[in-house]
Amino acid sequence: MSRTAKGFARLINPGVVLNPELIQKIAAFEAMVVDRSDLDTELSRLRKHQEDTEDNLAEALAEDEFQCSLRGQPFTAPTEEEFQAILKNHLGGIINKLANKYERIVNLDADIRKLKGTIEKAITAANEESAAAASM
Repeated sequence: MSRTAKGFARLINPGVVLNPELIQKIAAFEAMVVDRSDLDTELSRLRKHQEDTEDNLAEALAEDEFQCSLRGQPFTAPTEEEFQAILKNHLGGIINKLANKYERIVNLDADIRKLKGTIEKAITAANEESAAAASM
């Protein structure tokens, strides 16, 4: 039994049998939690890629300045527009992927909270039905 299922199991009174629809919702919830974890892993990977790309760009700019110094040439840094174009070229795709992942996380978190509430209400109802049937 997964950690999530154990979390819901603590809410279920002994002897209560869950209906197949509720079991299916719990399975969907667990799949969403796994998906959320995968998104966190992907975000970490993308952030690392972004940091590496930023470091590489900074090193390349510093190397250009150093090489100009060695040759006795004046260093002309990229203009603001050129710098923006360089960043967009190298980081634009990464940033778009990060934005998409964050958007997916926000939506998934909302879905997870909603489904968790639905499951908890259904478990409460099942507990009450079982208690009512047992008292008859």
